[in-house]
Amino acid sequence: MTGAWLGVLVENEMNVLGVKDDRKFEVRCNAGDAGELHVGTKSLSVKVGQRVRRDGSEEMWHSVLIHCDEAEDGSLTVRVIVYHFDWDESRQIALFESKPNHNETTRTLTVDLEQKDV
Repeated sequence: MTGAWLGVLVENEMNVLGVKDDRKFEVRCNAGDAGELHVGTKSLSVKVGQRVRRDGSEEMWHSVLIHCDEAEDGSLTVRVIVYHFDWDESRQIALFESKPNHNETTRTLTVDLEQKDV
């Protein structure tokens, strides 16, 4: 009986990364004592701020933006953009693109790490 139960458990665990709904992106966030967040969604934008001292006072500075969306052709993009208060422009430091609706002959995931002002 135990072996059969273990087989069912392993079978269910094997498909843990399968997508059974219409979400395009997923985020898992562990915020320490403040809690955790785990959601699937069609679009996503996450800003990360940190405390800085500027002009004699402390403030929260949002230094990283992760922006995820879907293009008209069904491709999905994840952009990582960084900000600094001394820069005139923000910079995209990474672009990840997937084409889940395209045929098997196209590359599944492409990565562009070229820095670009945005």
